[in-house]
Amino acid sequence: MLVNLKLAALAAVATIASVALAAGDSAGVVDLTPKNFKKVVDGSKDVLVKFYAPWCGHCKNMAADYEQLAEGYAHADDVVIAEVNADEHRDLGSKFDIQGFPTLKFFAKGADVAKPEDYTTGRDLDSMTKFVHEKTGVASKIKKPISYVDEFNYEKFKSVAYDESKFVFVEFYAPWCGHCKNLAPIYAKLAEVFQNDDNVVIANYDASEDAEIKKEIKIEGFPTLIAFPAGKDAEKIEFEGGRSLEELVAFVNKHAGTHRTAEGVLDQTAGRLDALDAIARKYIAASKAQRTKLIAKAKSTADKVKDKTQAQFAKYYVKVMEKMSSASDFASKETERLTNIVKSGAVSASKLDGFTIRQNVLNVFLGKASDATAEEKEDKAEEKEDKAEEKADRPKDEL
Repeated sequence: MLVNLKLAALAAVATIASVALAAGDSAGVVDLTPKNFKKVVDGSKDVLVKFYAPWCGHCKNMAADYEQLAEGYAHADDVVIAEVNADEHRDLGSKFDIQGFPTLKFFAKGADVAKPEDYTTGRDLDSMTKFVHEKTGVASKIKKPISYVDEFNYEKFKSVAYDESKFVFVEFYAPWCGHCKNLAPIYAKLAEVFQNDDNVVIANYDASEDAEIKKEIKIEGFPTLIAFPAGKDAEKIEFEGGRSLEELVAFVNKHAGTHRTAEGVLDQTAGRLDALDAIARKYIAASKAQRTKLIAKAKSTADKVKDKTQAQFAKYYVKVMEKMSSASDFASKETERLTNIVKSGAVSASKLDGFTIRQNVLNVFLGKASDATAEEKEDKAEEKEDKAEEKADRPKDEL
């Protein structure tokens, strides 16, 4: 008898647990089938249901946002975010008159489950979150990742995009645009790459319903990416290349004068100046008398650099030459010292650039710095021409 009672108790706990799990106690989207649909959608909770098909492109585009919506409401006992594979469970689709995918329906707590409300607003996370909040009164706890992308409206666009001291790269997008959603994580990474470059702004602008911006900027489809370079009377440049992170970084580097890699660190050319590189290479093999003259020439060259940041780098060439005059192994020992400091993890991300630039300059004196050969430059030129020809094939969602 005791054994039977224990088995019955365990079975009851298992049943309760399975129903609770189906009702949304997990952090993810609840998968509804004909077996559990009535247990979950029974009028005791607010339930948003997405009817979808695995092959549907629009369903795939909204999947990540829908999953994030479910995670944001995992704390709410009376709110369930669920979905039905209506291609597999066609009876459920027919029961609620599903004519296309995705279709979202809201089953309100206490209402007739046979008559759900149609969801007719946007398929992006913000729109769905707003809808659920308005219908249930429950706020979401969506954890949005840190973003370095600057969000523009028309007023902010006007004040920042035309700032002559900055390079501003803007993605004009629409929340419903599939290509924009595919680009979003790459674009967020792009902004992260340039987070320490004060003269570079990576921004986006929801232009789907904005009549003002469409009068000013020619937007024929989404996403449209346009750069607004620094400098007086600089003309805007539409980005027409591939949408990989590497290609986007290369575009910003070219037009902003930056030297970032796709990993966000500075490349080996950052902080270097051709004229001073040439003097440094001569300095390595020069006699003591010649070195004195080369130091004077380096000082003169550095004094002519007008850009404040570049001038600071230029002076470092002179400093290295002066140090090497009394200690010929200064470059190698200083490189070793800087490398050890960086490896120790004691350098903050904001200061790492300075260390990298000093190491780049020191490498010139050590004969380790390399420049692109004429052949490499020619290959890059051909590559740019090939990318320019891809414009016609670049996918955009029409307005």
